Amino acid sequence: MGELVKGMVEPLAKRWTAAMSGPLVLFWLAGALIVALRHGGLPDVCRAGAQGPAEPACRLVGQGSWGVALAAAAATAVMVLCAMGLSAVASPLLEMLAGKWGTSAPVVAFARLRTARHAARRERLAGRAGDLSGPADLAGDRLAVWRTQNAWRRTGARRTWSHYPRRRDELRPTAVGNALHGVAAGIERNYGLSLPVCWGPFVECLESTARERLVASATRVSGRTQALICAAVAPLWALALTGAVARLCWLVACALCVWGAYRALRSGVEQYCEHVRDVFAVHRVRLYHAAGFAPPASTEAEVACGRQLSKALAMELTDDVAHAWPETL
Repeated sequence: MGELVKGMVEPLAKRWTAAMSGPLVLFWLAGALIVALRHGGLPDVCRAGAQGPAEPACRLVGQGSWGVALAAAAATAVMVLCAMGLSAVASPLLEMLAGKWGTSAPVVAFARLRTARHAARRERLAGRAGDLSGPADLAGDRLAVWRTQNAWRRTGARRTWSHYPRRRDELRPTAVGNALHGVAAGIERNYGLSLPVCWGPFVECLESTARERLVASATRVSGRTQALICAAVAPLWALALTGAVARLCWLVACALCVWGAYRALRSGVEQYCEHVRDVFAVHRVRLYHAAGFAPPASTEAEVACGRQLSKALAMELTDDVAHAWPETL
C-alpha cells in the first residue's frame, strides 16, 4: 500500500503551488498575532522587550532599513524551508493515514479493530444504498415523496460504498486506505491491470488534457495533506498564550481545524480515486497500444489480457506474444 500511495499521488502532485501557501501563511500569521497580543499589540511587541522567537526579529527591525530587509529575507527563508519540510512530510503522513502503522502487537490489534468497524460500515452502506422500501405507515403520495427524498441518502451511501474494496480481506483500517486500495482492486478485478505496475506507463501514454486533470487532482490531495499538517501543529502556539481559558479555546479551535482538514483530505482522496477510475475506464486502450499489445476483443477476455499486459510491464512475462503496434508508430 505504501508504494501504491507514493506511486499514485507523489509523482504527479506539484510540490508547491500558490494555493498550498494559504495554510502555512495562516499558521505563521496566527502565531505572530498571538505573540503580538501577548505583548499588548503589534506596535508594542518590540518596545516591550519581546523574548523568544520575536526577539531576533525585533533586533533586526531596530537596525533600520537594512534590518527590515534582512528580517523580510529571513521570513521568506523560513517560509521556503517550511514549504520544503511540508512537501517532504506530506507523503509519509498520507501513507500513515492510508494504514501504514507497523507490525507490533498493539498496532495490529488496533488495525484489526478498525478494519472490523469499516467492514460493518460497508455492510450498513450496502443495505442503505439498496433500500427501496419505506416506513410502514406511509402510502401513496407520502411514500413517493419519502422515496424521492431518500434517493439523496441512497446516492450518498452508494458513492461511499463504492470506495470500499469488495472482499473482506482487502479492507484497510482507514477510510483513506480503503479508497486508495479500493480503486486498485476494482481496476484489477474489472480489467486485469495491476495498478502498481501499470500506473507509470499509463500516465506516460495519456493525452495532455487527461494528464493535466490527474496532476491537478493529485496536487489537491497533496495540498490538503499539508494543510492537515499545519492544523495539527497549530496547537503549539498555545504555549505563547496566557490563561487557561485562552489556551483551552485555542486548542478547541485547532481541534476543529484538524477535523475539517482531515474531512477535506478524505474527500479529496475519494475524488482523486474516482478520477483515476474514470480515466482507466476511458483511456486504458492507450496502454495496450503503447506496449504493443492487442486490446481485448471482449469483456470476457479483458481480465486475461490485462493480467498478461501487467506481467509484461513487470518484466515477468514468459510466454511468446506477438506485438500489435499501431500503424501511427
